[in-house]
Formats: sequence, structure tokens, C-alpha cells
Amino acid sequence: MHIERLDFENSPYIGVYGFATDRVAIIREGLGEKKLETLREVLKVPLIETSVMKSRIVGIFVAGNSNALIVPWYIWDAELDFINDQLREYGIDMEVVPFQSRLTAFGNLILANDKGALVSKDFTMEEARKIEDILGVPVERGVIADYTAVGSVGVVTNKGGLVHPEATDEELEWLSDLFKVDIYVGTANMGVPFVGSCMIANSHGVVVGHLTTGPEIVKIEEALGFLG
Repeated sequence: MHIERLDFENSPYIGVYGFATDRVAIIREGLGEKKLETLREVLKVPLIETSVMKSRIVGIFVAGNSNALIVPWYIWDAELDFINDQLREYGIDMEVVPFQSRLTAFGNLILANDKGALVSKDFTMEEARKIEDILGVPVERGVIADYTAVGSVGVVTNKGGLVHPEATDEELEWLSDLFKVDIYVGTANMGVPFVGSCMIANSHGVVVGHLTTGPEIVKIEEALGFLG
């Protein structure tokens, strides 16, 4: 199954609590085994259950792609060591980079796949260049539908992308060129436009908030390349 509805302790905003690439997923601590099994079955990658800065909203703090993960500079040493130990245990050669910036909500501010990355215009040009070096892909600074929190209003994988319904045709074309995939507009959780906060996705599958409607699921499947 490549798409499932899920809630994390009754919250439909599961993207706040987790983040996935095509190699690994970072998931908040404390989920039941049944939900963890669903995540494993859909995303088809190892799960690392952790906190970041002693918080469970790891999806807000973590960003990245198959090359590297970016975490706040203020991540606790024990958390960073645990993530690195788990990556080694799973045989995943991936750098985890504590990134020094006045910003910390990288999951909300960075949208990336293995072809490109869009970062919030709140990052400086120098920070954007550093993110480009870390992720190993071209990086552009910008907004989506006038929102600087590009990671919360979008989700992108190596197969497709979905962004805020108010994104313009010009923005969709620009994003498609950056990420090298087709980009659609849509919502989740019964009309919520902040789609990045409502789902955890990679090229293998997507887990969406439990309030997501049937028509929204069809659009999400199409956008992320799971139809046809």
C-alpha cells in the first residue's frame, strides 16, 4: 500500500512529527507499534524514533534529502549521537549536520528532494549556499503562495510534489524545473493548505492525516506519482 491515513495521538498534522527521505525516516518518540508498522510498510525505509531539542515535533526541525539531514545547531549531543548510531546500525551512510543559524524550524523552511531544494527567503544567501553544499543539490531562496514557510506549504519527493492551492502557475513551473518533477496544488485534512504539515512522504509512499478526504487522497496520489 502506498498511501494510508494515520493520526499521531489524535493529531492529523503528522508532518509536524516526522520527516522521510528515500533512505530513512525521522519519527517522534512514543508512537505505538501498530502505527510504526504502518509507517514502515508505507515508507519502506528504516525509522529512527527520536526527539530533537527534547521536543517531539521533529518534523518541524529536520529537513534534508538522500544525501544529508539538516538539524538545529541546538540539538542535544545525545540526540545527535543516537541518530548517527542508528544510521550506522542500518548501514546508511548519511551525514547529519547541525546547522548554525538564527532559524531552527528547518522542516518548515526547507523543501528538498534529490534534485533540488527551495529554502525560505528568511535564510541569508550565505546560508543558502551552505545548505546547497550540505544537500548536494541546487538551492534557491523564495516563497510559495507568499508563504516563507515553504516546507509547511509543500511536500516534494523524487516522484512528484504538492503545494499550497494558492501557488501560481508561474510558481508551479519554477518549482517543477527546480525539483525535476511535476508539481500540483492541493490540500489535506479536509481543506488544510499547509500540506507539508499534514503528511510524511517519500518516493515509496505517503502517510496522510486521518482527516484527509477521498478526493484529497486521489489528488495526493496523482501529485506524488502513485497513479498510473
